[in-house]
Amino acid sequence: MKVDKERVKKYLYDILSNTREIENLLKDYGSDEILGNRHLLKSIKYSLVEISEAMSLVLQHILAKHYGIPVKGYIDAIKKASDAGLIDHKLSSSLKPFFDFRNSLVHRYWIIDDKLLLNNCKTGYKDFFAFIEAIEQFLEKA
Repeated sequence: MKVDKERVKKYLYDILSNTREIENLLKDYGSDEILGNRHLLKSIKYSLVEISEAMSLVLQHILAKHYGIPVKGYIDAIKKASDAGLIDHKLSSSLKPFFDFRNSLVHRYWIIDDKLLLNNCKTGYKDFFAFIEAIEQFLEKA
């Protein structure tokens, strides 16, 4: 079966637009302002959930259609994408904690430390751009 490139590009656009929104919030507001404004904090959290959903959909689709590999959830998708060479191991290692975080955020397995979340966003949001680049490179070759 073939990868639906238009479908994947739509998901990549969702990742890009949400990542840019996070980037803009981080540039426009200081940490204290974000932490003190529940709406800004919720905006970042919601964008992170949308990014993780779109990334997972991209990986699941490509793994199934191009590689014939089924996945069971977010963590499995990132691991199998790395094992298949769809994304490199370094990027996979950087994104895995993000997918772990997504599960805790959505399912509230434990209380989220908002300060830690914000620090992780500041240092890790560029990995989302790297993910987009890796998938675009795959699409060019597919």
